[in-house]
Amino acid sequence: MVSTRFLGSTLLVAGTALGAGMLAIPMVLAPLGFGLGLGLLFFVWAFTTLAALLLLEVNVNYHPGENMHAMSGKWLGPLGQLITNSSMIFLLVFLLMAYILGASELLQVALKYMGLDVTLAFSRTLFTLLAGITIVLGTGAVDRLNRLFFAIMLVAMVIALYSLASMAPDISHETHLASASAPGTQAQIMSALPVLFTSFGFMVVIPPLVSYTEDGEGKHFSKVVIVGSLIPLVCYIAWFWACMNAVNPEQLAGLSGVEQLVSALDKSGASLGSVLKLFAAMALLTSFLGVALSLFGFIREMCDKKPVIDGKIPAIVLTLVPALIMASSAPGQFLKALSYAGLALTVLAIFIPVAMVWRSRQQGEVAYVTPGGQITLITTLAFGALLVGAQFY
Repeated sequence: MVSTRFLGSTLLVAGTALGAGMLAIPMVLAPLGFGLGLGLLFFVWAFTTLAALLLLEVNVNYHPGENMHAMSGKWLGPLGQLITNSSMIFLLVFLLMAYILGASELLQVALKYMGLDVTLAFSRTLFTLLAGITIVLGTGAVDRLNRLFFAIMLVAMVIALYSLASMAPDISHETHLASASAPGTQAQIMSALPVLFTSFGFMVVIPPLVSYTEDGEGKHFSKVVIVGSLIPLVCYIAWFWACMNAVNPEQLAGLSGVEQLVSALDKSGASLGSVLKLFAAMALLTSFLGVALSLFGFIREMCDKKPVIDGKIPAIVLTLVPALIMASSAPGQFLKALSYAGLALTVLAIFIPVAMVWRSRQQGEVAYVTPGGQITLITTLAFGALLVGAQFY
């Protein structure tokens, strides 16, 4: 019988991954066709899960529940700790930038529907201000809102998937559903890799997961990680197929923003405008609140050590204003922001864990070891190098 703690831990992994990154998947995979796109999803999922298991190995054996800051300091020294902290900030800021870009487009449409014709700049600022007020209210308020938004997102997602999948596919879609278009396939794969990796970015939840289930063993946690990561994989496959079924892949490939995707799906004949906007908005909000709260806590911890900038307001300004400025300076770059976040996540979730595992295994026998031995470390490291190379391809 499945324990409630196992179920809760599994859903924590799945819920961390599921979110705004899902909206980007059909846009970056459409040029590849369904077959190759599906293969790429499995490829990224496999190595993402493997990287999570490596992080789990270090955490469960030596530092149950300790965060990345503490672990990297022990195994990699001050320089490794600095790289870890910098990567964390880089990751969270670029994710916030992406979510502000996506959410502001939907907010502008919603305000226009209400008779308020505002600019995107105003919409970005308003969204950031409202989000800031929510975060200042505290973790409890964010948690309650996040649960509500996540439940709404799941319901809207199920309705959208069912409606899109029920449509009779256009005959012109069939070849695209089967195979990729030949020209530029390699470049399209490389541009998709960082975005997909970011969409599976649940690795940061490993330390709190171990802390939450203090009496668990490595094998127990590994099952949680694998099962939990399979849930977003299944959702991503269903979402990708439903979008490819409803919209011509060439049209999907030409999109670069959340509002464009929602409009394209709505015009496909599914008549799901409101549901799709609701799903996209909830996906962006749940992701934004979780990431903003993490960065806020990180900055608050640093601010508390400096009386000059002590307090919630300076911390919330440092949390949101840089991301807002970046979003304002690069409008329409939702996919690019997710891609840059993937670069930081590569350092944080692949290179740092591999280095810590390599150092920790030199200490002798441990209770839990990720299967594959040195081959696992080498192949995971190669995957990380591939992700870095994809940024500059």
